[in-house]
Amino acid sequence: MRNRCFIVALLFPLALSAQNDTVRIMRQAQTPDRTEVSEQVFAMEDTPELKKTPDSLTRVEITTIHHYVDTLTQIAYVPDSTAQQREEIIRVDSTDRRGHYLEAYVGASYGSLGYGFNDGNNKVNGFVSPLIQLQYAYFFHPNVGVGIGAWFTTNTSIAHLGGTYTWEDQEDTDLEQHYTHTSEVVEWNERQITHNVGIPISLQFQYRKEGKKAGLFAAVGVAPTFAVMNSYRVTKGQVMHSGYYPAWDLTLTDMHEFGTKDYTQEESAKGKLAVNPQATIFADLGAIIALTRQIDLFVGGYFQCGANEANKSEKHELGWKDDTFDFMEDYTGAYALNTTKSSHPYEAGLKVGIHWHHIGKDKHNTIDYFDYFTRQDTLVQQIARRDTIITERIDTLTRAHIAKAAEEVEKFNKIYFDYDSYKLSEASQKYLSSIVGVLNKVPDAKISIDGHASEEGQRKHNEKLAYNRAKAVAKYLVAQGIDKDRVIVIGHGSLIPNEENVNHELPLDRRAEVKVVQKQSEIQ
Repeated sequence: MRNRCFIVALLFPLALSAQNDTVRIMRQAQTPDRTEVSEQVFAMEDTPELKKTPDSLTRVEITTIHHYVDTLTQIAYVPDSTAQQREEIIRVDSTDRRGHYLEAYVGASYGSLGYGFNDGNNKVNGFVSPLIQLQYAYFFHPNVGVGIGAWFTTNTSIAHLGGTYTWEDQEDTDLEQHYTHTSEVVEWNERQITHNVGIPISLQFQYRKEGKKAGLFAAVGVAPTFAVMNSYRVTKGQVMHSGYYPAWDLTLTDMHEFGTKDYTQEESAKGKLAVNPQATIFADLGAIIALTRQIDLFVGGYFQCGANEANKSEKHELGWKDDTFDFMEDYTGAYALNTTKSSHPYEAGLKVGIHWHHIGKDKHNTIDYFDYFTRQDTLVQQIARRDTIITERIDTLTRAHIAKAAEEVEKFNKIYFDYDSYKLSEASQKYLSSIVGVLNKVPDAKISIDGHASEEGQRKHNEKLAYNRAKAVAKYLVAQGIDKDRVIVIGHGSLIPNEENVNHELPLDRRAEVKVVQKQSEIQ
């Protein structure tokens, strides 16, 4: 064997010289494989000569790029040899279940914040929750081990509230009468979510007969769990106010403080939950199926439940705090009501996972030998280059276009809305589509959208409603291709009446007006 190595060492310089004689170089110049053409438009500065004319000049720069590819090919025939090894493998016993494991799981369950109410008007339902878990385990016995890791879960509850609240002998200073004020909570749904990060510490059991692919797996333990990003949101809720006047034997339902109020628009309709850290007790039970000598598939169920009280909210009553009839001015979610029972978040569901068993490396016995051959090497390189041609042309843009666009937009500039609404009707969308066509012809023009409301309702509500009407028009125009940087949104409330509304009809004041913003230098 040593003599063979010596002979190979003597022949190696001769192989290098043979390589130089067998190199061929080919270079191929191809026609352009693709061509790009682009235009850039530059506004030219006004000069005293240009201001005398009604047109402005723009410079258009046209760039044409031709892409070429040069191919360089080298082919070499070289005598060579390589040292080879033949291996004899002595495998480690993979039936020994002791050692280190990495375990990863995903799952889905039904769970909730685990609380209820003491009264019959309110109730709580759970929702589907996800699970992501990763942990390390060490089995000191083929069937028994310990584990530690981390998980991420979500608890979701849907609270349904209801109830009627009455105030006797209230004074109506406007009508100079005493009356009974009644408020009823109807169709109230509130979604409560907590996202939890836990550190599960477990005692694990596994059992599989020798020669079998399937076995059993179980785990029990406790996990310090911390709730993060906790929130509630009222997704559906109405409050109906009415007043009974005994002097007239009359019930009022639609004037001043009476009527139906949508609570989902209130500021306190969403907020954060106050949740204590948990000591979560959990258990897993399922089957393990061998996929490879190192990997098992787990399929089974799991259960988790908080051992201590989770709710640390400052409790309040469901109702009104004083006689202003502002519904629940200190409301911080159904979870914080003083009628809630003890809270113990729970989950019960299914999960699947992978158990990876670390097995030591197999032992190898190797035999060395040389393999002689002639090698053909081929090297192909592609070199990209490009030629660029830049040309220019001068275009003219009529300055009167923007002024003409303003006149055309004025024909459709008033968009009307229903009472207490900012939803666009089909007719309004058709008007706006015609405005889009005009604005596309003058891309330099900006537009102002002014929202208005009628005199009905309170001032703050009307200001918000007017702004939402203008915003709805702007959103539609942007969706039709108008650049959002060209749009200015303004809400005026009910301060500015419709100049065309000579008969003071309230529906004509519920509107949004679209105007073209013109620079003085553009229309001179």
